[in-house]
Amino acid sequence: MTESSTDLASRTPRSSGVQSVARAAALLGAVVDSPSGGATLTELSKLTGLNVSTVHRLLGTLCAEGLLCRSREGDRFQPGPVLLRLGRRSLASTGLPEVTAVLKELADATGETASIGMRRGDRVLVLVSVQSEQPLRYLGEPGVSVPLTRTAMGVALLAFDTPSPQRTPGQRRGGDEDAGPDPTEDAEDTEDAEKWSWHVRLLAAQFRGYAVLDGADGSGLRGLAAPVDSGSPYIQLAVDIQGPAGRMTDDRLDALGARVVAAADSLRGLPVALALGQL
Repeated sequence: MTESSTDLASRTPRSSGVQSVARAAALLGAVVDSPSGGATLTELSKLTGLNVSTVHRLLGTLCAEGLLCRSREGDRFQPGPVLLRLGRRSLASTGLPEVTAVLKELADATGETASIGMRRGDRVLVLVSVQSEQPLRYLGEPGVSVPLTRTAMGVALLAFDTPSPQRTPGQRRGGDEDAGPDPTEDAEDTEDAEKWSWHVRLLAAQFRGYAVLDGADGSGLRGLAAPVDSGSPYIQLAVDIQGPAGRMTDDRLDALGARVVAAADSLRGLPVALALGQL
């Protein structure tokens, strides 16, 4: 018989430190078990039996430590990057190897590093990477969190996010307090040409079926990404390949893009991808 979040939170441990841990655990359990993709402050207070001020304080700490984060709308709390990383490791004995196999096939077919990432607020969390076998290659870094506008996966997520595909990159939705630096963050101060450039970039991704983004930091990298449809109301997952732009030349884009889209289609049907896409 499992113990409910309310039972766990209502215990009276011997020390305030243990009590705080128990209450934080109750909140994490309530968020993870929520059937609606997260829970509001009021809902969490009711679910755990804790008063609103205590829940608010604990949520602030859990978000600061990456265990939770706010939804794009800002009113709900969802699993954060640290919690997702822990979940990813626990999935290693179930469906995650299947995702790795798809990425390995993509990396072998294209000769470039392949990754899958998840949207968290206005950032992309890299979940799994399979490195290219080329001597000169992009080193995938699982666990890294990158602003949407600095990765091809982010561009794909913005372009194919069906509720608001034309949203200007960097335009925050309520509660995106952890959003990183963004070239179009302040719409009032952004030049029309820059906004138009992003609009065209998103339209191009929608037309092609995949997104292309060249590194703006002089790295010489190019990324191609496609969204993974997991059945969520939002597009939460994307798969990409990254490598030197000198290898991923313009004349190869359609062939490489077709490989990335095919990998995204393969990932769509995997139970682990469906589970991650609903978080």
